[in-house]
Amino acid sequence: MITETDLEEDWEDPETEPEEAPAERMRITADRGQELLRIDKFLMNRIEGATRNKIQQSLESGFIKVNGQAVKPNYKVRAGDEIIIFDTRRPEYTEIIPEQLPLDIV
Repeated sequence: MITETDLEEDWEDPETEPEEAPAERMRITADRGQELLRIDKFLMNRIEGATRNKIQQSLESGFIKVNGQAVKPNYKVRAGDEIIIFDTRRPEYTEIIPEQLPLDIV
């Protein structure tokens, strides 16, 4: 027999977002001849439209990892470093509701 409390536990609120691990968005491996360069400057040169501020915020939030470890914005990229950038955007949870529009098609 299903009780009211059982239903409440199984019910999911569509307004709440599920907690999911961030998805990997990009993977970059530093070239063998890579000179020491701050990671924020390195990524600005590699990612079109990236700003230093956004990169630094992502680094501080742990959305950018080097060789599997979170690093600070002053980390110097070395040859062979594997940099993984995770997607910081959350998917939108919206309900599409049709709207009745009066149309006169001629």
